[in-house]
Amino acid sequence: MDRRKAIKNIGLSFGTITLSSSVVSIIQGCQTSDSTWTPKFFNDYQLLNLELIMESIIPETDTPGAISLKIVRFTDSYLNAILNKNDKEIALKDLNKFLSLVKKETNSDNLNSEIFSQYLSKYLDKSNFENENEKFISSFLENIRNLTVRSYRVNEYVMYNILNYRPVPGKYDGCADLNEFGIQGSVPT
Repeated sequence: MDRRKAIKNIGLSFGTITLSSSVVSIIQGCQTSDSTWTPKFFNDYQLLNLELIMESIIPETDTPGAISLKIVRFTDSYLNAILNKNDKEIALKDLNKFLSLVKKETNSDNLNSEIFSQYLSKYLDKSNFENENEKFISSFLENIRNLTVRSYRVNEYVMYNILNYRPVPGKYDGCADLNEFGIQGSVPT
């Protein structure tokens, strides 16, 4: 299987998340502030750099960023749970290849969020690359961005405080005054 297709499939399969009991347990496990948490899929070096990439994609502003919401923990657990052995190897090879290319191009062993931000602005949403490494970097960063955004959207804090998530079936009050509860969703005014 082509690496590009494999990584694209990772992104597509991530888009079909259903809140099964295993995914819910992964989400709940990632919300803890336990300092003894250990990665299941990535090693510490990969995890640190992936976290910096994710923070460059979703930085801390008036809302929490990827690092403070521990998005990388969910990503680590989720990829470990859904990928088969071959896809895991491809994903890890691609991450290592990307980190090696960045280290080589920047002549630095100390990668930081500023370097990753420059790569994101240089390679994301562009398609006219002639060099295979540039095409690889662009495709890889696009998949990481998709993975980051989807991981962010299923985070408990984001679901309840930003996306106004309401569990189904939710509360039903047939005689509620709209002025009392406010207009939510697609209620006509």
